[in-house]
Amino acid sequence: MSDVIDEFTSELTRLQRKYADQPDREIIRLFLLALEREELVAIAYRESMIHWRLQAMPLDEEVREMIRHALVWIWKNEEMHAIYIRGALLKLGNPGLRLHALLQQVSGGLAGWAGSALQHSRWGQAPLSRSLAMAIAAVGTLLGKVPKSARQHLQFGPLRHFCQFNIEAERTAWLCWDRLATLLEQTPDRDPELRREVAEVKADEARHEQIFTILAAVLDDRDRLVEGETATSLAEKIRAVGEFYLPRAWRHVSGAENPLGSGGRVWSICGHSDGDKCKRFRRLLDEAGLHEQIGTRSQFLDKPVEALKVAIKPTFMLGYHHRDRSPLTDPALLEELARYLQGQGCADVAVIEGQNVYDRFYQHRTVHDVAAYFNIRSPHFRMVDAATEQVPHDYARGMAQYTIARTWKEADFRISFSKLRSHPIELALLTIGNVEWVGARCDEFIFIERQANRATAVMMLLDEFPPHFALIDAYDQTPDGLVGVMGSAHPPSPRRLYAGVDGLAVDTVAARHLGMKDPRDSSLLQAACHWFGGWSGPIEVVGTDEPIADWRGPYHNEISAILSALAYPMYVMGSGRGSLFVPAMDETAFPPIAREGRWLRLGRRGIRALLGLPQLD
Repeated sequence: MSDVIDEFTSELTRLQRKYADQPDREIIRLFLLALEREELVAIAYRESMIHWRLQAMPLDEEVREMIRHALVWIWKNEEMHAIYIRGALLKLGNPGLRLHALLQQVSGGLAGWAGSALQHSRWGQAPLSRSLAMAIAAVGTLLGKVPKSARQHLQFGPLRHFCQFNIEAERTAWLCWDRLATLLEQTPDRDPELRREVAEVKADEARHEQIFTILAAVLDDRDRLVEGETATSLAEKIRAVGEFYLPRAWRHVSGAENPLGSGGRVWSICGHSDGDKCKRFRRLLDEAGLHEQIGTRSQFLDKPVEALKVAIKPTFMLGYHHRDRSPLTDPALLEELARYLQGQGCADVAVIEGQNVYDRFYQHRTVHDVAAYFNIRSPHFRMVDAATEQVPHDYARGMAQYTIARTWKEADFRISFSKLRSHPIELALLTIGNVEWVGARCDEFIFIERQANRATAVMMLLDEFPPHFALIDAYDQTPDGLVGVMGSAHPPSPRRLYAGVDGLAVDTVAARHLGMKDPRDSSLLQAACHWFGGWSGPIEVVGTDEPIADWRGPYHNEISAILSALAYPMYVMGSGRGSLFVPAMDETAFPPIAREGRWLRLGRRGIRALLGLPQLD
């Protein structure tokens, strides 16, 4: 074994002896150790640093992209691990342990940044960063945080050397998680989900070690492929570890199975008045080939169209008052879509939505209650409440999500039908984000004790239960501004509709029309690129391909931009778990669960005024 592995093994042995009769304390100590390490590599492997390093390497573009995606997926894995451990510690511990966990994460983040600066940049490229990194490393050495065996690796060198070091680093991570798995097996009263997640992280670390071993073997000391190695041979080596480490173009996945990332055509049409809305929508469905896609899916499943189960995911559960219908997918278009599907022979059409955080504060917020309030009903579809039909599911990737709505899971053909809405974090909430709430409640993935990010939870749903067709309603009352997702006092009507097979491509086109230069500016679209390997081909826009005029995004002025930057930390840590951030609910239809005190009322009204939401109460 190497010095790095020997030193870490000795530390594990020391902890095992110290806590020989206290397995719970050893578990917590190992979790803290793992948290610091996972945060360290989550920062060290971050996409921006890896991209910058690879751009300087003399490699063919397809090889560079292959290596980039493999390392980016390792980075995403490590990021998920860190969030999961932190959440577990915050749920398990007392205030002292919670503080210790947060400090461990900060310590790991600083170490990861310093290590990446020293390993991936030269003095001439980043003298200030390297100076600061050296200072951090020196302090870490004095505090005993930088093992002697690791110090020699904190210097710039070929990427091959970086990979060789991380073979050893990933092995130490595997040893830590292996010990945790052993301890958890010895304590059968532990949460079985925790045991399963620890086993999966252990398997992840083994795969990471394999990827670094492959890269160390195929690269030489000049950052080139070794003689005889090609993009094809490298892809086959990586595929043996896991196809999700490859870009979309190298994966063996068909569009009929999961179209996300397949690229292709996106249809965009523009109307002129409310009167021609349904006519233009039906034309869009025809031109975008919804009928052909249903047939393709029917053939793929070897199932007649008449027997297909279709699930449509619109958005209307953020609706709060009949005087502001802007957060809703247009019920008339939803009705038209269901009628169209039945006209194609689809007999079983379900509309599925999920309850959200508003039901923590107001009554009558089930899907059926809200649908009835907004008169969303039709003989052409049945209404389904995702919250009432969650069933267990063992996801292949991701962490901390364990259920899925039965209707969405069992659907043979799924459609994400989103309303175009501005969002302070995502910039715009589109078809990718629209599927949240068909799994576990989204608010489980927002607050500080979460064990997975919201983006991870959404990607897990899309990975195994993707939409096969995507639609965006941007026709009437499209909420813009800082928090259009919650509503709008004066929503514009762009008269725009979008459709396509690949929801990621549809969202990318719509985002570009909103002024978003790079889809990765949205955390959900960035996550989708990571999970689904980007696009295998270019995106072609059929129809209107021009910006939406007069759209006000969350960064449309300086004040809004500042508030957008503060939105996420404020909501996570200063919103009273969402209690302050509620619109002017129609309390006749949705009475408060508890009496709204004076200060809460003033706080809510102040937040609405700050965010530019209607004051309808």
